[in-house]
Amino acid sequence: MKLTPGKLLVILSAAVIAVPVFGQIYRYYTPGTVWNVTMIRMESGKDQAYLAYLDGEFKRESDAEVKAKYMKSYKILRTIGDDYGSWNVLVMREYTSLAAMEADEEKTDVLSRQVSGDDTKQMQGYDNRAKIRENLGDRMMRELVLK
Repeated sequence: MKLTPGKLLVILSAAVIAVPVFGQIYRYYTPGTVWNVTMIRMESGKDQAYLAYLDGEFKRESDAEVKAKYMKSYKILRTIGDDYGSWNVLVMREYTSLAAMEADEEKTDVLSRQVSGDDTKQMQGYDNRAKIRENLGDRMMRELVLK
């Protein structure tokens, strides 16, 4: 069989059309919101002190961020039955997207100072919380909305 320019064009066209079909991967989800998840271990006997902080300063600041639409929502999860050395509280903050979270960083800092005080006061708060809880790490996570 002689390969003429017309036949070559047909073969190449078929190959180009076929490549996208084979290269597509079905996604079982659509990307959802972004969550910053902080794993906290409350020190033994210090539960009430840390929970008081969450219900006070943390809640005021978080509610202000939600109202200003810098954060979409937040949740606190507490384990039932502690495993010493592991986290026993998850602090979860939900954002519309990474881009929105990063774009609002400066505005969030200003709002935080208005609600919780200047940098010196906030640093004192960090030091005080370090005595009643340990931050075991943070994870940025994307919610997957199944189709």
